[in-house]
Amino acid sequence: MRIEILFGVSVGKLPILYRQRFMDLIITALKESDSEYAASLYPDKSEHLKVAKPFAFSVSLPGEFVVKKEKFKIDDDLEVEDIVFNFDKSEKLSMYVSSLDPVFLMHLYNGLLRLRDFQFNDELTLKTNRVFMLKEKEINEQVVIYKTMSPILIETQDDKPILPDDEKFNLNFNAIHDRILKDVRGHGLYRELLFTPVKVKKQVVKHTLKDFRKQTGKPFMTFTAFDGIFKVEGDTRDLKALYQMGIGLRTGQGFGMVEVIG
Repeated sequence: MRIEILFGVSVGKLPILYRQRFMDLIITALKESDSEYAASLYPDKSEHLKVAKPFAFSVSLPGEFVVKKEKFKIDDDLEVEDIVFNFDKSEKLSMYVSSLDPVFLMHLYNGLLRLRDFQFNDELTLKTNRVFMLKEKEINEQVVIYKTMSPILIETQDDKPILPDDEKFNLNFNAIHDRILKDVRGHGLYRELLFTPVKVKKQVVKHTLKDFRKQTGKPFMTFTAFDGIFKVEGDTRDLKALYQMGIGLRTGQGFGMVEVIG
């Protein structure tokens, strides 16, 4: 299941370090709907990142925007000078959310309708205009071609990024999804996945989390991810699960959302 949320904006500015605040928006909306459910998915600020999330999200800018380097504030303790996407404030931002758990989407939907306004930072307020239910693609074949809607992050067991051109990529791709699926649906992969790149490229993504800043004193971290088009062969139940909950690590932080294109 997947939805699109259209936001009106108070100013036409979105900083490059936006993922953390959209995570906060999702958590706030879940709490508005059902605080016990939100606590089950985000049990504690220091521990919630360890709970596998049954969803992925992607943020889409208006068609025309200008990139500028500006100072911006994300949290009370963070002001940096970096890329800001500038666009006409009459335009709308879209956030796409996909999940294999209908309970999650129900609570997110209800919470967004109650929340209505979300203070992104000192300048930007997001106003929920509309929420659309989107039709999912059918997956009936054992080979699917995906296109990324947000970058995909795959890491080795010792937290090193690994890209599709590495000979050990498929091994780590399978290990990650077997573990995540066990956590999310109680059953790992039905059969081994085979990843084949079609047209992919490396992408370095800046990201920030409050716990990271406290521990390191650094304003943000960088991840080596990839995006583009790729093919995965596997059991249709696993391929559908990847489509719905996202692919790779940190899907609940704005990574790994995909669309089926073939």
